[in-house]
Amino acid sequence: MKVKVLVLGRLLQSLHEKLVEHAEIEYVDREAPLAQDMLMAHLKGKEAVISEPLDTISSELMDACPSLKLISNRAVGFDNVNLMQATQRSIVVTNTPGVLDAATADLAMALLLACARRICEADRYVRQGKWTGFKSDLMLGPDLFGKTAGIIGIGRIGQAFAQRARAFGLKLVYTRNAPRDEQDDKFKDEFHAQRVELEELLQRADFISIHCPLNSQTRHLIGQAELDRMKPECILINTARGAIIDQQALVSHLVQRRIYAAGLDVFENEPEVPQQLLELDNVVLLPHIGSACFETRRRMSELAVDAVIAAFSGSRPEHVVNADAWNQERWDLITKEHQTATSK
Repeated sequence: MKVKVLVLGRLLQSLHEKLVEHAEIEYVDREAPLAQDMLMAHLKGKEAVISEPLDTISSELMDACPSLKLISNRAVGFDNVNLMQATQRSIVVTNTPGVLDAATADLAMALLLACARRICEADRYVRQGKWTGFKSDLMLGPDLFGKTAGIIGIGRIGQAFAQRARAFGLKLVYTRNAPRDEQDDKFKDEFHAQRVELEELLQRADFISIHCPLNSQTRHLIGQAELDRMKPECILINTARGAIIDQQALVSHLVQRRIYAAGLDVFENEPEVPQQLLELDNVVLLPHIGSACFETRRRMSELAVDAVIAAFSGSRPEHVVNADAWNQERWDLITKEHQTATSK
């Protein structure tokens, strides 16, 4: 008996063929989050789901789908999954780290450049026929070289951004939610980066890029008080998760020009974008495309598919985020039951 899998979104044909050898697959392609009752209806009877950041896997959903054993989240972040409740129910959760670091860091750098050099605004200016010739004060923006970039969260993606920022001649300060250790020495040696507290970073940085995960400690980490501490010429970049920033507070600061600009790939209530943001020329808005490169998305999907195949073959997947949920004896039994049913 093949494992029953719900795939939220699409898979490349080659990955579909790889998975279908092991699984009965139901696809649900959607652009916006599914209502919980609709998602529940599709997930009932399934043993695994390949999910994405817009798919909320709640405790209520888990209770309604007792056959669910594996959540293979096609993203590095897993804030869309109630991890504690999944672990309590022995539901294994996996993610896809590492393969999207460069792509996301590239986009964060692109957003910084777009904001500083007013790329989108300048493009609209030309398309609208407003350009009449060279002017010495046309579309001026801040230099990058010699300025200070603040990195909030210096995990894999934050480090990839640090490499790119150094190449542009930026000085680096960063925050990190961990005790000081040899990693800080590494960042000092490799990136000439200085670890500081968040308050100091906000006050010193000319540009700030967010690369921390979303959790209970980081939700609205950047709110009214934090925005008030930023320099008026600061550019704020977010390619992590929208809810790390208090979106209304950010809108207010951008409208009042209390910070210079923002580059946003993520939003607090995706795909909703506040009308005020849409009307501003000092913000660059992208539709959550941090990992949207051909090779990167293929590798993410491949990791998600491989996690399903590995688990239901009795092997621990490569990237389990709730280690306590993996019980080898239990998965050996699950594998044996599938093999027995298949042989009948």
